[in-house]
Amino acid sequence: MKRRVHVDSKNKIGVAVVLLIIYLVCIFGLMQTTPPTTTPNTTAETTQPNERVRVALTGDFLWEQGLYDWMDHYQFGTYFDKVKPYLQSDLTIANHEVPIGGEELGISGTEFTFNAPKQIAQQLPSIGINFATLANNHTLDMGLKGLNNTLQFLDEAGIAHTGAYRNADDADKIKVVDVKGIKIAILAYTYDTNVPRIEGNHVSYFLSENLTFDAAHREKLKADIKKAKAQSDLVFVAMHWGTEFTYELTETQKEVATFLNEQEVDLVIGNHPHTVQKAEQKTNANGYHTLVFYSLGNTVSSDVQVSRATPDFQVLYHIGALVNLDIVKKDSRYQFENVKIIPIVNHFEKGDTNYQLVPLKDYNQEMAAKHTQAIYNADFNYEWIKNQMKTVFSSSGLQLLDE
Repeated sequence: MKRRVHVDSKNKIGVAVVLLIIYLVCIFGLMQTTPPTTTPNTTAETTQPNERVRVALTGDFLWEQGLYDWMDHYQFGTYFDKVKPYLQSDLTIANHEVPIGGEELGISGTEFTFNAPKQIAQQLPSIGINFATLANNHTLDMGLKGLNNTLQFLDEAGIAHTGAYRNADDADKIKVVDVKGIKIAILAYTYDTNVPRIEGNHVSYFLSENLTFDAAHREKLKADIKKAKAQSDLVFVAMHWGTEFTYELTETQKEVATFLNEQEVDLVIGNHPHTVQKAEQKTNANGYHTLVFYSLGNTVSSDVQVSRATPDFQVLYHIGALVNLDIVKKDSRYQFENVKIIPIVNHFEKGDTNYQLVPLKDYNQEMAAKHTQAIYNADFNYEWIKNQMKTVFSSSGLQLLDE
């Protein structure tokens, strides 16, 4: 039977009570002078240590030209060093927003048509990434050849993936990962692709070609989730949705999030807006909880002046969030514990130098003043950024690691 997942906001109290009970039981046992009975210990199973699975979530990996100009032969160098502790988990899921078509298709980090070199896929495991979601509007930027190369290079690197496929048979299969005995099904969908939906395109869409959440796509998602639940303990869904460069949720985001909660999905990982958006726990009529992160913003990017964004969101283009959480199996249900949101700054300086991802709690005004974005926008200010993160995530009730 599928078990409910909820965010436990009273972990510390619960742990303290359990430890006190165990302590008293041990003291009582030591005081007994009669030999032990042969009566089975009916509580032994529930008092055993619970296995924990640590999960990390990222925002968009959007490799842009500034990063390629800085890299030495497309090597990460020290770029991820400061955030590695938050990426190295049992399961680390990244939304890889650009095709990894390789140099044969021409490396591109500009003009909204992207292609990354093979070296990107080869290095992802070194920073902790072991799962990639691929359903996004750039999936087909390099056509079917680019998609197939992406799948090949990720396979060679040992990175599991979902959301875009080689053929219909692969698309029909649910991707389930077994992490310390907990089976997690991961689905991914995009609102659309920049390249039209050509024949032979096996990308997962949740909207029709006229961008409506119609009956056909509702039934498709419902069937996929039903199949996923039959094969797993938990269901995660990555959604490429929403409007870029705004905190405001679209009506479609709200509608689809409610739909996913009604289908008893456990976790929703939102991406695409290129800024963080709020997080919340939704509860359906049956009391089933779904933890929703509407957008984690960019993890990787380098564009300085995004023409489609207002000045504030040009700043926020470089501010993303990582998420760390534990999955714990307790009695008849799974729980999310220790859920933490880690704001990060994509830092780089004039002349495409000194690229580094820095947790906001380790950032400061001295660094902010050196950021390339500060040349163009006075809002690139440490305190302003910190206040924005508090504003976005304050209603979630989740821990924000910002200081």
